[in-house]
Amino acid sequence: MALLIRQTHIFDGLQALEGLWDVQIQGNQIHSVLPSAGRDVEGRVIDAEGAWLLPGLIDLHVHLTWNGGQDPATDITVSTEQENLLETVANALKYLPQGITSVRDLGSPLDASLYVGKATARGQLLGPRIFTSGMSLIMTGGHDPFHGLAVDGPWEALKGVRTQVAKGAQVIKISATGGVYGRESGEAVDDTELRQDELDMILSEAHRRNVPVTAHAIGEQGIRACLKAGIDCIEHGHYIQPDMARQMQEQGAAHVPTFFVYQHLANSPDIPAYARNKAIEVLKHHRQAVRYSYEAGVTIGAGSDAGSPMVPHPALLDELLALADADLPLTYVLRTATAHAAQILGYKDQLGVIKEGALCDCILAAGNPLEDLNALRDPRLVILNGGIAYSRP
Repeated sequence: MALLIRQTHIFDGLQALEGLWDVQIQGNQIHSVLPSAGRDVEGRVIDAEGAWLLPGLIDLHVHLTWNGGQDPATDITVSTEQENLLETVANALKYLPQGITSVRDLGSPLDASLYVGKATARGQLLGPRIFTSGMSLIMTGGHDPFHGLAVDGPWEALKGVRTQVAKGAQVIKISATGGVYGRESGEAVDDTELRQDELDMILSEAHRRNVPVTAHAIGEQGIRACLKAGIDCIEHGHYIQPDMARQMQEQGAAHVPTFFVYQHLANSPDIPAYARNKAIEVLKHHRQAVRYSYEAGVTIGAGSDAGSPMVPHPALLDELLALADADLPLTYVLRTATAHAAQILGYKDQLGVIKEGALCDCILAAGNPLEDLNALRDPRLVILNGGIAYSRP
């Protein structure tokens, strides 16, 4: 049966539409988007009464197995496989009520997010669409070994890609440099961890299988090596320089800066001291890197890194507010979690938009998010794949 949402304002993933609109949903697709005219359908009718309809929000960088406590990396290493799987399920269930209808999980121990993603796709769990790498590909001793599959040399890199794709990974996540959080010693943010021949093999094989590759990459040389290999997306990217941003735009590489989490790590007294000190250092460059990407026309997507120390699930609104604080226009900020995010997922014009023929993941917000992003908090209505997942008075 059809569902009609009438008399609604619309942000369609790219811009706000003028006036009030009626949106008809048939099955799991948006059937029509027409100027409001008091129409009815044979089915359910919802009067929006001037509320705002937006595409379902997309968080491009989460770790569903991390618990958002003081030191989640340590917690998962002392937990059993079963406990980590239950943590992944519990965190996945937190997203839909906040209007986040898709997430991209970029590293989970023993592929926990892959199994939970399959369960939500089958309808066994009422959770968001989960696009996931499962385990990430790292060098032996590399960044985040607790959810990494070690590959050393191009042939192991080849097998690593094939292994994760065979399990059902929709994206390959690599650790190209050291990181801020994860281990107290053994890595620096400017360490270049994967060799060029390993990167080249990963990108070549993943693209041969039509699977995108995204890179945890903080230091400049690691980012340059990823760009040379033809990377699809850079996560974090603190040391992106103007020429690198131009190269990203020319190659079609996206940037998911996870801007909020590093501000949070730099200012939180409750996290491990080594992580706070490293965050303070890289934060000096992060705002400028985001600006370089924006000014070069790089597609920027929103990713919260939820699950990180003292960043409980979900945290996408914190990321959007942080991007707005970095002087990105509010319309653009909303794109990072809608149309831009869908494009990065490979679902351009299918998710992240309100248009005829698109898959129907939508939220109804009481206020205008182009005036105040906090209007996205606790949406009145959440629609996933054409069905009402959550409804509030």
